[in-house]
Amino acid sequence: MPTVLLALTTSLLFGVGDFLGGIATRRDSAYAVTGTSHLLSIVLLGIAVVVLPAATPSSGDLLWGAASGLSGVIGVMSLFAALALGRMSIVAPVVAALSAALPALFDLVSGTRLSPVTLGGIVLALVAIVIVSLAPDDRVHAPAHEYRPRLALALSLVAGVGFSGAFISYSFTSAESGLTPVLAARVVSIVVSVALAFIVGRGFPADRTAMPAALGAGLTDALANVTMLTAIRLGPLAIASVLGSLFPVVVVVLARVFLGERLTGLQRAGVALALVAVLLSAAP
Repeated sequence: MPTVLLALTTSLLFGVGDFLGGIATRRDSAYAVTGTSHLLSIVLLGIAVVVLPAATPSSGDLLWGAASGLSGVIGVMSLFAALALGRMSIVAPVVAALSAALPALFDLVSGTRLSPVTLGGIVLALVAIVIVSLAPDDRVHAPAHEYRPRLALALSLVAGVGFSGAFISYSFTSAESGLTPVLAARVVSIVVSVALAFIVGRGFPADRTAMPAALGAGLTDALANVTMLTAIRLGPLAIASVLGSLFPVVVVVLARVFLGERLTGLQRAGVALALVAVLLSAAP
């Protein structure tokens, strides 16, 4: 039960953070927004590491944290860019389906036995991605910004793989390391995102018009990483990663309420299948 509650809390936090990150990336580059949000995140995590009981991380814990940071920053930048270029209510379920399915598959390959229902959920996740990719590119009810659905879908797939790598990397860290792997991950993500912001973006930090949303994303990101790491350590990776991937529900609701996003019938079917896939993948 603690794993379930922590993973669901992660989904809520990730959902709010992803929505805010997507809004910020419509006003500045994904690199600047990611770096800005993670800068606040690392400050909060640094305070938590100092305040909480002393951790004893090994070099392996820090290396796995750094690996998670590298994979995660690729996922975050790709997700923010996808949310800015496509419909949030499509991007989020696709990313979640991959984020849920790939760690579960990793568990399976590693020797963890999964039920037929869980395996069915993994297959359904892949089917949902195909359906969404076949959805028409019509601009009915399209948001009033640069709209590139095919690129958004490709970035969604990259984001899903990136988040999966981050989850799997965290699973190799020890409980004795506390939050230091997350802190190591944030150090790597800041270095990468800020460097890219100066090299190919418009500089760092994010533009003042994007700053409030970027900082909001940083706050929820810090909290979500703490709850996710704890959930992964307490329960099976497959369950924690899948329930932690329910954030599309939050993103879809926020996009509908604040952006007025609507979907075609085929797109709604793909989104529904992705959400069902997440739930089935969590079955014992």
